[in-house]
Amino acid sequence: MTILMTAEALAADLAGAQVDPNEAQKALAYLRSKGESKALFTYLQAVVNNGSAVIRSTRTIDYYRDLLVSCQRHLRPLQNDYEQMLATFAWSLRLLRYYRAVPWASQEKATQQREQPVSLANKPDPSLRLAEPVLPAVGETFHAKVLELDDDVVMLELPGFSEAQAVGLIKMSVANRPKYRIGNVARVAVLGVRTLKSGRIVVDLNPAPQKKV
Repeated sequence: MTILMTAEALAADLAGAQVDPNEAQKALAYLRSKGESKALFTYLQAVVNNGSAVIRSTRTIDYYRDLLVSCQRHLRPLQNDYEQMLATFAWSLRLLRYYRAVPWASQEKATQQREQPVSLANKPDPSLRLAEPVLPAVGETFHAKVLELDDDVVMLELPGFSEAQAVGLIKMSVANRPKYRIGNVARVAVLGVRTLKSGRIVVDLNPAPQKKV
């Protein structure tokens, strides 16, 4: 998948969630100012968790929540290449403004890509291909969306993987039960990785403290 293809997918997600391009542009500006890939996720998480203290509009907080989830899905595989991640994010926001002005454009583009025959001339440059999604390593921290919860466990999305492929699990306790709501995004740390008999991968997680911006 090329930079432009990733940008198109990210822009389509943001357009579908009706994210305000002006708010997304603020996140891009912050990323440029820090010069570090992980700063983007830290910034978005901080706004989602603490933004209500300075942002009165709940809709604006929703923009940042959707922005965080979409960036985790599409940009996390690029976090080790700041320049590529920055370029992809910037392109996605240009496309987002276009998709907002011409709503049918994203669907038309997706149709064209499905129908376009593959030829040697159209093969993507291997140097621009994204790596396949990889499981987080033990000790690594990242942000994940809460998918389900009950009295015993919290199930979280693993960026880049479907629920059928892999999920993250946090064992519930009296101390952390009130912290989680379906649809919210949490910062977590990896304890271990195991594979079920069905082939589904389970990543055992613990809550991780939030970083200060």
